[in-house]
Amino acid sequence: AELAELEGAGEVHPSRDPCNVGARSVWLHFETEEERRRVPAALLQVCLHLAGLPAALHLRADECEQRLAGRPQLRVHPHVMAATYRKGAEYHVHKDSYNGADNQRMVTVLLYLNHEWRPGDGGELRVYRTAPGANGGKEAPDQGDFVDVAPICGRLVMFRSRETWHAVREPREQRWALTLWVMA
Repeated sequence: AELAELEGAGEVHPSRDPCNVGARSVWLHFETEEERRRVPAALLQVCLHLAGLPAALHLRADECEQRLAGRPQLRVHPHVMAATYRKGAEYHVHKDSYNGADNQRMVTVLLYLNHEWRPGDGGELRVYRTAPGANGGKEAPDQGDFVDVAPICGRLVMFRSRETWHAVREPREQRWALTLWVMA
């Protein structure tokens, strides 16, 4: 309901990315008290829980008997992107970071908020296997080897931003997701 209210208030804007056709999004900032007051209460709580994931991952890694040597220190920028896709919208195959040259994203965290989603509604996250050496020696997504992840309400998806080729399939019904990028 809070996302629909933000959309109705004109806070959700079209994507400027030519690969992200028809998507609309709003950044939910929560670094300062003033920013937190502007985020609807339930969304703020979800954002704060998502932002706590890197610390929880580090805590778990520290508890492991086998220490992870040289693991990066994860950090979170204090904002989450809420994005919606409707019929006609899609996000073409891409990575969220290309070897860290374009940004410092290490892990992508998605949380789906689609209470009414049913099989056949579309909007799935399509995750591709990487085809090494294809495309003139550069890695590329294997278009014939993929898994579709349904955007079911409450489903949390995490993947490596620099390694995972993915896309968003065109939905038949509106689809919402919150995205947090974890940096290193």
